[in-house]
Amino acid sequence: MGNIIFVSIGIGIVLIFFWSISIIHMRTIRDEINTRWYNLADKLQYRQDLIPNLIETIRLHTPEDKKVEYEKLIQKTIQTRSISEKTPNPGSEKIIIEHDLSDCVNKLLDLAIGNSQLAEDTNFLELKKQLKDIWKELNNMSDEYNNRVRSHNRLIRKIYNLIPALLMRYSKKKIFEFE
Repeated sequence: MGNIIFVSIGIGIVLIFFWSISIIHMRTIRDEINTRWYNLADKLQYRQDLIPNLIETIRLHTPEDKKVEYEKLIQKTIQTRSISEKTPNPGSEKIIIEHDLSDCVNKLLDLAIGNSQLAEDTNFLELKKQLKDIWKELNNMSDEYNNRVRSHNRLIRKIYNLIPALLMRYSKKKIFEFE
């Protein structure tokens, strides 16, 4: 009878020890995910900050015969940028909005193909280079973020982490695929 009590206490202590380690590990991964998201959000914000400059540069070189077409694309970009700024948290809605914004920016950049004045403008070329560099950085940053999210999602599904995950109210996080 006494041995059963000691074994039960020992098993309880070992479980508490492993659950404590598990909680610390999950908290660390959660903090890394949050840090990576804030870094990613900063880079997305930087891209959004460049968009008004891009729009003004395009407006300076808009041909008269394509004014309506250019303005429709510009207005769509402005609206999408506004919605993106109002959606700060990762999730399916943010992913869709950022894809739409990327599509608008790419279409704005493609306007230089048919517009030699725009294609030769140094401000436009610099903005294009900056946006392409940001796009590469965003891809790398989103890959790092997604790797941590996948790790977190696998970790909270493990059988020995179910109780700590429930106690700490950890839930599955969404992947942020940036194109």
